Amino acid sequence: MGILAAPHELVPGFSAGGEDGIVARLRGWHGAATALCFVYARSLGGLVQTGRGRIATLNDMALTIDAGGSTLVVMLAGASYDDAPQIFFTPDLSSHFQVAGISVRLGNHDWLFFSPDALPRAVLPPP
Repeated sequence: MGILAAPHELVPGFSAGGEDGIVARLRGWHGAATALCFVYARSLGGLVQTGRGRIATLNDMALTIDAGGSTLVVMLAGASYDDAPQIFFTPDLSSHFQVAGISVRLGNHDWLFFSPDALPRAVLPPP
C-alpha cells in the first residue's frame, strides 16, 4: 500500500488571478477545521458523493476530506477554482436553490463543491 507524500502547504502562486482568494478561503477552512458540506461528482456520471466533513489535508497536489468514518482523497493537478453560487434542485425537482461555496473543477473533469452552509429550511423535509 502506497502513501501519498506531498508538501503540507500550497505552493505560493499556486493559482492565478482571482483564484488566489478562493484558494486562501480553502486554506482558511482547512486551518479552522470548518465543518463543510461537499458534493463530488464524476464527469461521466455514475458517482455522486455527498456529505459533511472537514478538509483534513490540503497542499498543491491533493486534498483529503475527513467525512467521519471515511476519507476522500482528491488529486488537484490541473484544477481550477470558482466561487460563484451553485444551483441545486430539490429531490422532486419542483424547486431549486442557490448555495454559496467553492467549486473545484478537477483535471480529470470531475467536480467538487464545498460550502459551509447547510440546506435552506425550505428544502429540508418536515421533522
